[in-house]
Amino acid sequence: MKWTWPWKRAAAAPAPVAPARGASRPVEEPSTILTGDATEDSRSLEILLDTIAAVTANIDLDSVLRDIVDRSLQVTRAERAILLLGDAPDDLAVRVAQDREGNALAGELQWSRSLVRRCLEQGMAVRSVVQSDQEALELGQSVYDLKLRAVMCAPMRARNRIVGVIYVDSRAVRREFSARDLALFGAISAQLAISVENARLHADSLEKVRLEKDVEIVRRIQQHLLPPVPADLPGLQVALRYEAAEKASGDSYDLLKLRDGRFAVMIGDVSGHGVGSALLNHSVQAALRSYLELIDDPAVIVTRLNDRLSQSVEAGKFMSMLLAIIDPQRRTLHYVNAGHPGLVLVRGGEVRVLEKTGMVLGVLAGQAYEASAPVALQSGDILFLHTDGVDEAKRAGGAVFGADRLAQLLAKTGRQSAEGVLREVEAALQAHLGGGGGEDDITMIAVRLS
Repeated sequence: MKWTWPWKRAAAAPAPVAPARGASRPVEEPSTILTGDATEDSRSLEILLDTIAAVTANIDLDSVLRDIVDRSLQVTRAERAILLLGDAPDDLAVRVAQDREGNALAGELQWSRSLVRRCLEQGMAVRSVVQSDQEALELGQSVYDLKLRAVMCAPMRARNRIVGVIYVDSRAVRREFSARDLALFGAISAQLAISVENARLHADSLEKVRLEKDVEIVRRIQQHLLPPVPADLPGLQVALRYEAAEKASGDSYDLLKLRDGRFAVMIGDVSGHGVGSALLNHSVQAALRSYLELIDDPAVIVTRLNDRLSQSVEAGKFMSMLLAIIDPQRRTLHYVNAGHPGLVLVRGGEVRVLEKTGMVLGVLAGQAYEASAPVALQSGDILFLHTDGVDEAKRAGGAVFGADRLAQLLAKTGRQSAEGVLREVEAALQAHLGGGGGEDDITMIAVRLS
């Protein structure tokens, strides 16, 4: 297996960064993670990937916050790091503060409030290199008092909402935060914000369950976080059906338009239902989105997800997943199927079930997953993805809908739109169930090539 470093393709754009202020000499802009130095770039991306994987697997808020501070110090090599939660300059509260040796910062903390305010007002990562006492005073009395020489701050944004900031500084005369430092810091802050939001949602949901004995809050969270069908997908029609058997579903999906015009579709199913399965699904979804920004090879993405799940999920818990990458321009498909119901290709009146490529996730660490060979697509082809709640839908009396019935039905829908295909399957399922609900979650996605 081989995966391509982003400098060998169209690189994912880093988080937006603001020009440095308070510096006595011009600083190169725009910032970028990639420098052209293979060793340094490899280190930067490995740090970013490890950070993504580590924090998305953790849903304990205090642990996540400590990990964010540790990793911020590791990435920037700063002397201090402070994590503040809140969405406005006057509402920020310090949650974690420590030095490079891991010691908690005691007493009344000082930091460059003007830089933090600018970071929040502009909504982007900012830095300053201080060359004189006058410049220090311009950045705030705290910068002058602490004799700081390099300061950097990045917002943590989740679902278009700022949840806090990460702030680092250094007194070392020779330590200046570079454009590359700022870009990497900004990129990591975006993923860390997702982890903070996950941990907050987890803590909130558990508290609601304990106090109210009601998981309705979890269903609302999950519905809020599941993505809609993207608008403007040239060359593709996409339709979706999602129905949870309980208030919190074990099914998961994602639909993501990639920067180079390709389209990524993921569908998965965590064993069991309820709060734990729903939150695990969202953690996987967050990590998957970050990986897709950095890695071309879907096999490497799924392999990394499996390693993290194997280390973090409880015994007996696992997840099936199908990740498909569709290129509507070249009319090709690559996919990895980790123990999930088969991807169905409908061409005219013919139905072909594409084979699995590996076992379920979260069982065996170190398992190397493989992607399929390229699958050539044609205009009018339909790809049908589903969870086992479709073909295993059981009506009173014990009869299941069945894979054969599903294939026969899809064979008759070859000329339908993506939405039309799902309407036909949905109607057949309701007729089979006699108007009642199924025992399992049901997720269906249809993609048609124009």
